[in-house]
Amino acid sequence: MTTKVSSAMQDLTDDYAFSGTVSGAGAPSHRNDIINGGLVVNQENETAPADDAYTIGDLFLHVGEGTPVMSLETDGPQGTRPWQKMVLDANAQGGLVYFLSNDDVQDYIANGKMSFGVQLRTVTGALITNARIGLLKWNSTADTITSDVVGTWASDGTDPTLATNWTYENTPANLALTNAWQRFTVEDITVDSDATNLAVFIWTDDGTITASDVIGFSEWQMNPGATVNDFSSPDTASVRAKVGYYFEKYDYTSTAGEAIIGGGYQYNTTLHIFSYRYPEKRIAPTVTHSAGATFKVRFQGNGEQILSSIDNNTTPTKYGTGIGAYTSAVGTAGDSIMLSRDASDTTWIQVDARF
Repeated sequence: MTTKVSSAMQDLTDDYAFSGTVSGAGAPSHRNDIINGGLVVNQENETAPADDAYTIGDLFLHVGEGTPVMSLETDGPQGTRPWQKMVLDANAQGGLVYFLSNDDVQDYIANGKMSFGVQLRTVTGALITNARIGLLKWNSTADTITSDVVGTWASDGTDPTLATNWTYENTPANLALTNAWQRFTVEDITVDSDATNLAVFIWTDDGTITASDVIGFSEWQMNPGATVNDFSSPDTASVRAKVGYYFEKYDYTSTAGEAIIGGGYQYNTTLHIFSYRYPEKRIAPTVTHSAGATFKVRFQGNGEQILSSIDNNTTPTKYGTGIGAYTSAVGTAGDSIMLSRDASDTTWIQVDARF
């Protein structure tokens, strides 16, 4: 008797077929440990990141001199796949860094090897000659890293001196950029057993950059093993959930009308308390929000008011926080109330648990 395997089951088998050198933890053929390597999620959309600030793609940190102009373009290496466009200041060295958590690093230690691939390009008329890729190791307290990985910038073929406790696992080399997309790989790199975190650092060290010169990034791929897998990205919903473990921005502005944000109660004549919940985060996050006047309180049977101010009423935890909304009282203490968006304003709440 012949047993027929369904196409769905075959797809699942293919997704988790092992490839490369396996020791302890394996390297599934479609595994990619860069969350959002296909840039399908872009909540924050920071287009002018300072040094040591996150930018396009939410989990990619800008490290560099000057303030580049970042944008998310849609004419990437495959169809309309997005890419990160970085327009640099004159003579400004800079690049992007991506961090792997201590949990993610354990498979790399067990395997003993890591490999990485990425698509890079420049633009005719705004050429950057070379880029470099560094695979970095952090060997201090797990998940308590120095996010600005550069201690001192060098120039023109000299690697930056890294911040304390960061070291290069590979020997970076010049990668010649052109106007066409090219896939560059760094493979078969030994992972030391004392690694507590890993990072990918891609930068340009050309000290003769003209203002508005461009470097582009797309299809970030990293996996354990001696060779890098073909680029793979999960479905958008899965990526969004994974990004959300580190960072979420709830933007109510695009919602028609006065979007309901949460419920609470009237505490006294000026203060109203809301319990603000969110999915579990990596650590207790930093919670920020738009100004109080962008929010509105609806009182139990007594109309509504724009807030005079809003703040974190309790210390945020991994699972939620209290929000204090301030305005003059309309009802009485203990009344139920709702927090909503003032439809005439940009209204957002941001929950940040990144490195």
